[in-house]
Amino acid sequence: MDVAPLTADAGPVAPGAGDAEERPRGRRLRLVAWAAGAVAILGAVALTAWELAAARVPQHRAALEALIREHTGLDVGFRELTVRWGWYGPEAVFHRVVLGEPGGGGVLLRAPRLVVGLDTWRMLRSGELAVARITLVEPDIDLGTGAALRPGAHRPQAGHDSVLAAGARLLSRWRGGRIELEGGTLHWPMPGALPLTVGVQHAQLRRLAELWDADVQLLLPASLGESLHLSAQMRGDPAEPHAMSGSLGFDGRRLEFGGWREVIRDPGAERYLPGGGLGNLELHAEFADGRLLRADGKVLAEGLAWRGPAVAAESLGIGRLRGDWQLARRGEAWRLEAHALESGERAPAAVSASVDVASDAESAQGRVESVPLPLLAAVARSFAPQLPLGQLSLEGVAHELSFDWNARRPAGERLRTSARLEELSIASLSHELTLTGLTAQLSGVDARLTLDLHGERAQLHAVRAEPVSLEGLVVAARFALAAEHGGWQLRTDELAISRPDLALAASGTLAADGTGGKPRVAAHVALKQADAVLIAKLLGPGALAALGAASAAQLSTGRIENADLEWRGTVDPARAPWSAAGSVFRGAFELRDASLGGLDPWPQLEHLDAHLEWRGPRVHAAIAAGQAGTFTLAGASAEWDALGERPTHLAARLTASAQPALAWLRAHRELAAYAPGIEDLDLRGDTRLDVDVLVPAAAGGSSTRANHAPRPRTRINAVLDGVRLRAVAGLPPIDALHGTLGFADGHLQPSQLSGQWLGGPVALSVAERRDSGATALTIAGRGLAETRQALLAAGASDDAMLEGHAEWTALLTLLPGSEGSGLRWRVRADSNLIGVASRLPEPFAKSESVPLPLRVELQAGADTGQLRLALGERLRATVALHRSGELWRIERGAVHLASTAPSLPEEPVLTLEGRISRLDLPALLALWRQAARDAALPALRARLSAAQLAVGARTYDEVSVTAEAAPGGGTLELESEGLAGSASWPATVDDSHPALVHLSRLDAPQLGDGARSGGLAAALGPAARLSIDDLEWQGRSLGSLAAQLTFRSDGFDVGEARLAGENEDSRGSLHCQDGGGCRAEFSLDSRDAASTLAAFGFRPELAANRARLTGELEWPQAASPSLATLAGSLHMRLERGVTRTAAAAEGGVPLALLTVPALTAGMRAENRDGVLPALGFSRLTADFELRDGQAMVDLHFDGDAEILVRGRTGLLAHDYDEQAWILRGEQRLPAAVRRLGPTPKVAAVWLSLRELFAGSADRTRAALRLRGTWEEPMVTSAD
Repeated sequence: MDVAPLTADAGPVAPGAGDAEERPRGRRLRLVAWAAGAVAILGAVALTAWELAAARVPQHRAALEALIREHTGLDVGFRELTVRWGWYGPEAVFHRVVLGEPGGGGVLLRAPRLVVGLDTWRMLRSGELAVARITLVEPDIDLGTGAALRPGAHRPQAGHDSVLAAGARLLSRWRGGRIELEGGTLHWPMPGALPLTVGVQHAQLRRLAELWDADVQLLLPASLGESLHLSAQMRGDPAEPHAMSGSLGFDGRRLEFGGWREVIRDPGAERYLPGGGLGNLELHAEFADGRLLRADGKVLAEGLAWRGPAVAAESLGIGRLRGDWQLARRGEAWRLEAHALESGERAPAAVSASVDVASDAESAQGRVESVPLPLLAAVARSFAPQLPLGQLSLEGVAHELSFDWNARRPAGERLRTSARLEELSIASLSHELTLTGLTAQLSGVDARLTLDLHGERAQLHAVRAEPVSLEGLVVAARFALAAEHGGWQLRTDELAISRPDLALAASGTLAADGTGGKPRVAAHVALKQADAVLIAKLLGPGALAALGAASAAQLSTGRIENADLEWRGTVDPARAPWSAAGSVFRGAFELRDASLGGLDPWPQLEHLDAHLEWRGPRVHAAIAAGQAGTFTLAGASAEWDALGERPTHLAARLTASAQPALAWLRAHRELAAYAPGIEDLDLRGDTRLDVDVLVPAAAGGSSTRANHAPRPRTRINAVLDGVRLRAVAGLPPIDALHGTLGFADGHLQPSQLSGQWLGGPVALSVAERRDSGATALTIAGRGLAETRQALLAAGASDDAMLEGHAEWTALLTLLPGSEGSGLRWRVRADSNLIGVASRLPEPFAKSESVPLPLRVELQAGADTGQLRLALGERLRATVALHRSGELWRIERGAVHLASTAPSLPEEPVLTLEGRISRLDLPALLALWRQAARDAALPALRARLSAAQLAVGARTYDEVSVTAEAAPGGGTLELESEGLAGSASWPATVDDSHPALVHLSRLDAPQLGDGARSGGLAAALGPAARLSIDDLEWQGRSLGSLAAQLTFRSDGFDVGEARLAGENEDSRGSLHCQDGGGCRAEFSLDSRDAASTLAAFGFRPELAANRARLTGELEWPQAASPSLATLAGSLHMRLERGVTRTAAAAEGGVPLALLTVPALTAGMRAENRDGVLPALGFSRLTADFELRDGQAMVDLHFDGDAEILVRGRTGLLAHDYDEQAWILRGEQRLPAAVRRLGPTPKVAAVWLSLRELFAGSADRTRAALRLRGTWEEPMVTSAD
């Protein structure tokens, strides 16, 4: 190796480029050379050592075996030995190695290869074999061999302690170095079972004097988990564990914790090891002189389960557990702390725990925070399996959970516990009932616990078909729980739950002994002001059915005013609370204003006030008031047996209005079996029902009730007090009906009723009978009817045409209709009409004492019927009926005024035929029109003949009448010798559409008879136009008459009246007011006064070419118009006439109002032969005032002489008392006075003035006085 010296040219100036490149290159070459040399030297040394070892191995085979025995303390056997160069130097490889206890005690280990690494440096220094390490490749280790060969041990019983002791001995014999295992298996002996086989992934053990270092990675069998990593650093002799110090690490992955109980088998540790579960566990422990100093670790597991300490205890299970823990000494005591523990239970925060245990295990204290209540309950169940916690589901968190256990305290007081429970909820195991929103304070001494429960806004939730929730509950309670001698007892004296609409207080004891029997209860519950609907929903249908009150589930409203419950006995959910011998189950409650849904078809109960009490299965209910549909419950009681072993009895009194009750019955036709047809009666008024129902007990009790329900026995009495009954639509009702209807087992019993019908008493017999194979309802009646009431009920007017009373009998039969049809019924009624007097026209006229049998037969179905009527031998009728709503109408029919029954006509018409002796035409016409307006009748058609026809007081012989009527109007025609005419009327008669009455001739013997034809017109309606072609009076024809008649409710009017004769024309009007009087205005114009006087029956004592009579007359409307009642004024004016001489033989009566003929007749002194001189006149005027049968006369006769007449004419007395002045010549009135007005009053004034101013010589006029009668007037001088 050459080294070149530095030259002088080298200076401080930087070298050139060539020098710079040469110097680094040379340096690198030198380094490579040095490295190659070192490697060569080492290789030479290694080669030398290899050669030495290779040369000496065959020579020292026995030495190698002894060396292994010395290092391991085990005998070794092998098939082959080879030498090789390994990573760390020469190695001796033993093939197919077997290691065992010295002295042939058995094979402990078998391996394909055992590699001994030689320590080259020590071999060079000492020249002897030196072992650096031992490596076992894929060994098969059987730890049971070492345990079995321990003195006094037997292989089949090799266990945990013997295996560990054998391993400690083996390690103690090892002189040191390093042992490695690459792969392999480890067989761990199990007592009474096959050994466990553990796969060794890698293991390394080092020893340097007393220092030990181990690291093992194992693959576990499926029964133990997945993998396990063990590490240890120790000082001491393994054979003397009490003197060992160091640390130990344990890291298991996916461990099956249940399998480790079989491996460890330490009685002290078994109770803490879970019997099941899977997870990861890390453990680090430090110890000194064989004593544990501290330990810590982590756990992540799921599905953990611990066996309970008691024999019958439940397993303690934790779904998931995660956290850190530490165990350390504090003086002579131990402290276990766990932080951030997380379990599978829901909790607002991680669980933390701290436990202090004395070194002598005589005392322990602990504190746990945020423990999930389900976990705490599970722990309690595992230590005290007899507690009934398994029947509850608890949720919440336990804060400040502490315990203090001291073995030095007296027995029963060694353990003291306390806890604060937050977010507490208590539920049944099925979560049907859940109480939430609670807090509690828990304290206890040993097995005696006290729980103070509170809740300001608690909620109770019930899972039912319709979920129920009660919110805002205030809960306050104290419970005492004791678990001793295998039994337990739960007691409370202070349980209160309330809210504004509910208050519950309870006390009692629930206990169970240690014999495994059912728990026993002794409890008392009081409830006030509770919503009955909520309570029923909370109890559920099962609890209600247990009391036989399943219908309580139909409650819609109601309030429990107060309730009281006492229960003493055995608790068995599968049996009723009263079933056990000696059990007491009783209670009572007051129900107010409840509504209970009815069971179809019965109506809903409302406003129900009731008191219920029960003792065991026997229940009694007393109902004070209620409303069931249309029924008012006045009082009721019920008794039943929840087991169905005794009869059920119900008694009730209900009041109701009959009409809505029957309407409800019609809506539930399935109830018709109780009284067929009664629902179709029209019954109105208040009724009272007394109901008595007895349901016999089912054979075999409640187990057979559903399939063999006994038939109930029902009795119902319906008390009628003043009701109204309309048995059949269209008949008048029976009023003031009294009596009782009895029903038994669904059948109507014979019942008697009484009432008022048609103004008289009636007695009814109601019964049920079989008719044509069906059950029929019959109503037989007997009574006395007043004819006036019968007429009003029939729609006739109260005109007193019928008077009296009549006895009658009737039978009504109601038959159920066939399927698809309605009710059928028939009526038969009879009466002899004795006591009835009739002024009706033939054939209905009769006297009171004469019997006239009347029979009515009517049968009908839902919509149709037929009526047959017989009235003695006078009348027979047959009509077909049709129902429209609640009314019956006649579709068609026939009435014969004879003794033979008519046949029904084919067309829809009601016919009337026959002959009668007397017929009142106005009455017939009014009746005919009234019948035509009746909607229940079809078109009418009549053909009658009468021996005598009456129109007012006038009668006509042998008259035939034909009439037709329909809703659109009608006509009537009549024909007789003295009367012929017709009448017609529209559907609606009024002023615009009057009825028309036309008579072709009318012979009126009296003048008033013509007016009576107005009665015929009045029968036609409010307005009629009357026309008579030829009105005759006393054989004289008066001409034709036409008038417009208007009939009002308060009177009538006659307008546009005109009587047109041969020589005269009369017009007038009449107005009559009810309660007032009649007023007539008329005028008569005549072209021949004498003929007019003769036509009206007066003597023709005066003739005039022109005459006019006007007047206004009044008379009381209640009286007939007569001279005695007339009052008013008349004015008469005649022109160009002459007085005539007329003898009495000419007939007629004198017209006394004319006076002049009477005056001339009375002047006999001048005409003794009785021949009166004729007096011509140009004008005759007169005014008359009529009053009280007198006529005050003012008359002026202007003719051949001027005559003035003043005075009185007696219309009733037929006499005169008048004064007359006869003026002739110059005495006549001046022309000026005549022009002023030549009336009698003017003339009288003029004469009075002339007498006043003239002298006695000028008083030459004649003054006469007229007295006497109309037939014999007398004239005397006024002087």
